[in-house]
Amino acid sequence: MSAISPDYLSHLQAFFAPPAQRGATSAPAAGAEPLLVESRDAGTALAAALRTAQTAEARSRAEVQLLAAAAADLAVAERLAGPSEQVVRGGEDVWALIQTGLTDPDALLRPTLRPARYRGADKDLLAAIYQVLNSIQDATTETISDAITGALTLNMAVLREALKLAGADLRQLLKDLGADAIAALAGEALRKLLALVGEDNLAQIEDIAGQALEKLQEKMAVAAYVGDFLDAEGIYKEGRAMIQAYEGPDRDLARLTPKILALESSFSGRNKLTATLIRLLALVKLIPALKTPPWGPLATASGYILIIGYELYTAHDHVDSDKYAFFDRVEGVRTLVTSIAN
Repeated sequence: MSAISPDYLSHLQAFFAPPAQRGATSAPAAGAEPLLVESRDAGTALAAALRTAQTAEARSRAEVQLLAAAAADLAVAERLAGPSEQVVRGGEDVWALIQTGLTDPDALLRPTLRPARYRGADKDLLAAIYQVLNSIQDATTETISDAITGALTLNMAVLREALKLAGADLRQLLKDLGADAIAALAGEALRKLLALVGEDNLAQIEDIAGQALEKLQEKMAVAAYVGDFLDAEGIYKEGRAMIQAYEGPDRDLARLTPKILALESSFSGRNKLTATLIRLLALVKLIPALKTPPWGPLATASGYILIIGYELYTAHDHVDSDKYAFFDRVEGVRTLVTSIAN
């Protein structure tokens, strides 16, 4: 994509290539500085692309690329700190996912669900609503549970301190991380996450992440919390009532079904990268520079906070995009269904 330098992409490709393909002069141990500079430039370009995007599709592509670029920063930092020849976690090739996110974000956003065998426009639409709402809620619960588990390995006092960081304080933290090249890569990941959520939205992100961290300890509690936050059941019931009361042409209902189904993939593409960021952060936080107080643990805590806040709000955006005006980037399920009443 034009927002990312071809040189940066080729350098990442070489960095993560198997040893036989890398050659002796391009081993990961060669250093972080070239990739750090290119990463910073990519982050600046992608943040600008997100700010200036005029359509939901353009915003989605920029979000996926920012997530992938942040994951690339953490993957590079982790490998430089403790080289492993294959960046594989849980059977998934992380670099392949990152590369797709950077070079072909549409591949992670492309609809994969198809309407079921036709049973009537109203029944098909209602089934799509139910399927998508449940898919988003289940995926959010799993990802938030993993993020909470990782965050709670940190000292709660550090987490609470990170929750109080204003934008200027967070920028200072990132500057201080720059003293160590590997930690600076983690700092670049945080810059991209901050651009992803929007610095103007940092207070809301910290607030919702704080609620989650204070209240949630077990997976069942996470499921209940996410269920209450997304209100998928309420949105489904409201949608069912609207569909039952609808008296217009079936073709209008039929046109909504693929749009609803596409929201599942739109969220899933983001969620795959968010889940990858959580796994990488769990490894990167063990790097000595990120274990050294005060900036290291604060940086890790800030990473979890930004990820938790983003995951919750982007999930909500996909189910009910109108409720939180500061985070309205797609037309969510409720917004689309409500359109049939207008």
